[in-house]
Amino acid sequence: MDEDYGDDQPRESRLHKWNRKLTQGWLGRYFECEKRDSSVFQELRAGTVCFLTVSYIIPVNASILAETGGSCDPKAECTAESYEMFGDTCRFRVDSGYESCLHGLKIDLIAATCISSMIATLLMSLIARMPIAVAPAMGVNAYFTYNVVGFLHTQRLSYKQALAAVFIEGCIFLGLAITGIRSRIMELIPMNIMYSTAAGIGCFLAFIGLQHNNGIGLVTYDGATLVTLGGCGPSDRGVMFSMKPDDITFDNICKQNEEGFWIGEDALGPRSSNVVCMGGELQSATLWLGFAGGMLMVALLMKGVRASILVGILFVTFISWIPTHEATYFKERSSIPGGEERYWFFRKGATVPTVDRTALQLDFGALGNGDTWVALITFLYLDFLDATSTMFAMAHLVGEEVPGFIDAKGRWPRQLMTMCADGVASIVGSLLGTSPLTVFAESAVGIREGGRTGICSFMVAFGFFISMFLSPIFASIPPYGTGPAIILVGSLMMEHSRYVAWDDIRQAVPAFLTIIVMPLTYSIAYGLITGLLAGVVLWAGDF
Repeated sequence: MDEDYGDDQPRESRLHKWNRKLTQGWLGRYFECEKRDSSVFQELRAGTVCFLTVSYIIPVNASILAETGGSCDPKAECTAESYEMFGDTCRFRVDSGYESCLHGLKIDLIAATCISSMIATLLMSLIARMPIAVAPAMGVNAYFTYNVVGFLHTQRLSYKQALAAVFIEGCIFLGLAITGIRSRIMELIPMNIMYSTAAGIGCFLAFIGLQHNNGIGLVTYDGATLVTLGGCGPSDRGVMFSMKPDDITFDNICKQNEEGFWIGEDALGPRSSNVVCMGGELQSATLWLGFAGGMLMVALLMKGVRASILVGILFVTFISWIPTHEATYFKERSSIPGGEERYWFFRKGATVPTVDRTALQLDFGALGNGDTWVALITFLYLDFLDATSTMFAMAHLVGEEVPGFIDAKGRWPRQLMTMCADGVASIVGSLLGTSPLTVFAESAVGIREGGRTGICSFMVAFGFFISMFLSPIFASIPPYGTGPAIILVGSLMMEHSRYVAWDDIRQAVPAFLTIIVMPLTYSIAYGLITGLLAGVVLWAGDF
């Protein structure tokens, strides 16, 4: 029976009553909702927004890692006729057997991405109780694919050997967290670098959201200036390949085998997922749909609507699912290649997850190879600096809303558990067949939406769980739907730069370099290293 609130007291709605009871019950007490000035429903909403923002990693990570060739063996997968004619190079041909293996590999990598992200984020929720999403790191997955394994196994390590390096790196990373070494190193980083790291992550996020591949497409490649104004339509887009100078020869590019088949495309290297505009700037329909979604988010945010980012993402997504206009994400009218394939994959609605081609594929036989240790050490320092600085920035975002959350030394509750959960993530990822996992900077979207406890990250983990079965749906959220959210959050994160003493050259220069290098090198770790080195040089100059 409802409580009597009197004539002059408004009756509490049923939803508000459930929210209050859950917040004051065992669930709210475990996650300290009232202590962090939050509620269960607020956390669930924030987690939903956060998941929709990070869900782009599901198809993107699978697409990148699939270019390694994974566990697909040309000898076993290529048709007998093709393998007899081309040998192992049949993987570069249009071979039905090998293409079928790559298609199955990509589906398994989608499941591996979902499962590993779900486990890692669930640990972050239940053990660390932090509103942080954990998933395969962008940038590191590209390094894994193109520098360590290579396009279809063209580098010195195989996919299985690279996974073994990731596993060992994860064990070392976890050991650094358990022993407290990771926390001690973080405490040594100057506060001006830490604050500028948060602002630099904001710039990095905005740069991602502005690009063609993971955002609205306003910024594209330019041969003279590196980046320029984009937003061109499909007919005005040029593709890019990376080639070594020695490979640019007529005989190399135009060569044929003994049977007369052209095999020169092997010298072109992997095709870039970004584009160059050759005219028609600002004429892309997807750009303007993404822009409209971003303006809707900002307008609702100005009005105090709590689910503003979620509404904007859903607005763009639902419109993009209509296959009869130029801004669609489906079928032949899509300006992003693969529209027909996405449409039929979307129509499946649900799939049964499988990781047969990716799980437990580790090969430790190359540990005596120096290339393995170069890859391992690179994974370690990128993961260490990237994850640690991002984790610090996310904790400080929570601290801005929860007084006393961050102490005088920059520590937060269950910091050790937060770092351990992050360390376990890479171990889990390697066992399932994906590149190193890390704290996602896009977690800031959920925190800005009101996430302050582990309930937020639990909702993200639940989203990854659902995605294992509904991957056709969540893999169909367009990049120009999540791009505006990433840009908006990036702009809001710039407020951290106000804590830097810009009138002190010793603080200003390292802080500025930290901020600017992150987006321009596409690496949070490189920005942090640059800022620290600049600080050391200026400090030494005082003597």
